[in-house]
Amino acid sequence: MEHYRLRKYRGPETWAQVRKAYVAGESAPSVARRFDVGLSNLRRRAMAEGWTRKRIADRMDFKPVRGGGEEPRPGLGPLTMQDIPDASSLDPELAIALALHRATWLVGEGRASEARALAQAVEALERMWDAAAEREWRRASKTGGEDVRE
Repeated sequence: MEHYRLRKYRGPETWAQVRKAYVAGESAPSVARRFDVGLSNLRRRAMAEGWTRKRIADRMDFKPVRGGGEEPRPGLGPLTMQDIPDASSLDPELAIALALHRATWLVGEGRASEARALAQAVEALERMWDAAAEREWRRASKTGGEDVRE
């Protein structure tokens, strides 16, 4: 007796959810697994119906509007070089605060991936700062000096 592979039939509601998840940025293999649809079927349907990310980006075509637009939200905005003090005297706490401020602004602008990368950099900076403070404290305690950390 031969074994025939069962075909998967998904209704329009399922495909609407697949489209929404795919367009939102989830990877095609992940969407295919989550909604139990074939990967090649998902890609074929996306191409045929025009909901590939490239086509959607072309349709949206986010270009800056000159001479107008929304007022920036209070407290948030892009950093300028005037906002940043001289790098040679930059306090690590201030650097972390500036980076978190920038990450918050990026999220508000819809640039979450850049904000995430910046937040990871902040975490790395905090770890390095803590390690440097620990080394300084150990050095001071070996020499009999006072505790350098505050």
